[in-house]
Amino acid sequence: MLALERAVWQADGPEEAYAALQAKAACYAEAGMPDEAFTTLERIKLYLLDEPQRQEVLRSKARYALAAGQSATALSLLEESGSAWDDPTQYALLLAGAGRYDEARAAALRCPGADATAIEKLFRKAPKDKNETTALWLSLVPGLGQFYLGNPGQGLLNLGLTAASGAFLVWQCMDGCWITGLLGGGLLLKEFYFDRNIGRTVESVDDVNRQRREQFVSRLQHLLEP
Repeated sequence: MLALERAVWQADGPEEAYAALQAKAACYAEAGMPDEAFTTLERIKLYLLDEPQRQEVLRSKARYALAAGQSATALSLLEESGSAWDDPTQYALLLAGAGRYDEARAAALRCPGADATAIEKLFRKAPKDKNETTALWLSLVPGLGQFYLGNPGQGLLNLGLTAASGAFLVWQCMDGCWITGLLGGGLLLKEFYFDRNIGRTVESVDDVNRQRREQFVSRLQHLLEP
């Protein structure tokens, strides 16, 4: 790797630097280090390249970004390269992962050997992203936010814990234990109603949307790459 870096610094012009950086990135990729491969290609000045070289660099960066788990970046680079349709299967999967289902459907239908009927059936059930504001308002009623996110078990747990906390507060206050009731019950309500029921529900919206998209992409991949 040091020899390749030395070749970059000793390159006589952009063509040699381009070749050296490509070779170094490929070495990183072969070593299972896609982040470093991507960072290496970031050093290439695209405006100094001709169009075929520019497209090659962008495609390589997209491939390394995808290997590093950066699907959104990979999609952006692939589209910037102008060659996204060269691999409609990969393009369809990346589009679906970004929630661009209409475009993903069009790409999937162009895949070799695509089962149009199965693809149309799958995309009719494409997941719609859950909304944070909706989750917040529903969470004002304990458990409804989690039901909205498709987790009824957690919703029932939130409802039970919140009800138990409120019952403890009322019981202690009715028994004359005001400090225990207000302090203990208040802390329990903060933990189970505000923090878990509302706070964590809203925080989990992005994770729920990501998981639903990943599940959809997995099903689409099974259709396109049986």
